[in-house]
Amino acid sequence: MRIKTNISQKVVVVALFVVLIFAAAGLTAVTLLSESFAVAQGLENDPISGCFKTTGETEVGTDDTQNWTENIQNFVSLIPTDNTISLINKYITQLGGSGPITDMAGIWDVLTNGNMTAHDRKMVLTEVNSLLAAVQPGFTQIQQDALSRCITNETNSLGPTPSY
Repeated sequence: MRIKTNISQKVVVVALFVVLIFAAAGLTAVTLLSESFAVAQGLENDPISGCFKTTGETEVGTDDTQNWTENIQNFVSLIPTDNTISLINKYITQLGGSGPITDMAGIWDVLTNGNMTAHDRKMVLTEVNSLLAAVQPGFTQIQQDALSRCITNETNSLGPTPSY
């Protein structure tokens, strides 16, 4: 059974194309922010990555999603180049640490290492704040403050280590 309609096939094709474009754009906007963390972190589940996720959800508008994603990736790329974090990690590695720090999960591993002192933790937090400020094109000041506060709170929630 066929129903005759007056809608041309061209109109149907164009309408479907428009619907698909809007659907894809909507899915991209909704998932891009969460995917940026997976890309930057390799699906890590550490509190520092959680800080980026929380801050991204509260401090990033839909127009800024691309910059936010780029900033996260650039932040992660700066981690292995930081001399102070590398020196602290070298000391920790000599005492049985996990190796080079290449991502946010690596920073968290260093912060939770039993050989860290309170001074070491403070130095790592200082360097993380420096990296947040050095990222280009750059986090906004509100984003930097929110990230710094969250990472500091997570670090302060750690109990003392034997070396503390």
